[in-house]
Amino acid sequence: MVALLVLSLAIAPVAQSQPPRDRPATPGTAVTDPALREAELQKRIADSPRGVAAYRELAKLQEDRGAFAEAELTLIHARQAMPESKDAVLALAALYNRQGDFQKTMEMLDVAEHLDPTDPAAPQMTATYYWEKAYKDHRLLPAEQYKYVMSGIAATDRSLALKPDFVDALTYKNLLLRMRANLETDPVLKQQLVAEADTLRNRAIELNKQRMAINSANTGVALPPRPPPPDGPVRVGSGIKTPTKTKDVRPLYPPAAQSAGIQGVVIIEATVDAAGRVSDARVLRSIPDLDEAALAAVRQWEFTPTLLNGVAVPVIMTVTVNFTLQ
Repeated sequence: MVALLVLSLAIAPVAQSQPPRDRPATPGTAVTDPALREAELQKRIADSPRGVAAYRELAKLQEDRGAFAEAELTLIHARQAMPESKDAVLALAALYNRQGDFQKTMEMLDVAEHLDPTDPAAPQMTATYYWEKAYKDHRLLPAEQYKYVMSGIAATDRSLALKPDFVDALTYKNLLLRMRANLETDPVLKQQLVAEADTLRNRAIELNKQRMAINSANTGVALPPRPPPPDGPVRVGSGIKTPTKTKDVRPLYPPAAQSAGIQGVVIIEATVDAAGRVSDARVLRSIPDLDEAALAAVRQWEFTPTLLNGVAVPVIMTVTVNFTLQ
């Protein structure tokens, strides 16, 4: 049997009122029929084919009515009319991204990066897409996730080569290195990657502090003092968000409990250290035959570090482990 992890979330239903299908036009406001607007934009493009705004608006209207192939063709024509335009390329990348075509999205971002090889924001944008893919797409196999993480790190390196103090690139490389560390099996390499990530994170925090100080000096507005770090772990809630799990280990169902038909939910209070690892765990709601299996699993979980005033802090949170007989 497989023990399933259940995240307990209580969601209150929200009553929503449906707006009327046809709303009266606001006095003095012209209402444009989308079909008429498309015709206007097509004529404008035919008369003056250079100008990204008209192409983008037309493509959006086409996309809104489900004509994705037409929208793609419109933006391809924009690229052909203005091959030097990064805006046209990014509009096409955004379209592919909304349609869930990750490969074509990245191809367009690569084109945008080569159009202006001196712009550090271009490879950094590429890095954010790789990070989001590796972080949010739970269908990926570990090897696929690793490939995207490494591509993201390479993109941040290209960005930092152009601008070493680029805070966004430092921040994302820090995140990507932590993801890579979670995928590595060599404990020494894992430790090295986390140490490098910590260095980058601290550098980004220091740069932000310097910029705030400069802004304060220029405006004459004094910065508020930084609150002191907490003496111990802070409890999730009241402004402290639940950290995101980056490593999940499912509990092993004890054979004796399984044979005896014992099932249910074990509730555990876990302390997550500043690096995102579970440093302590204790049972709040016990099922004696299942407690040790639940604790053994939770102690192996890992989470994103929790930042408080720009500093990583340990947190206390409640988690549940559900054992279900199937």
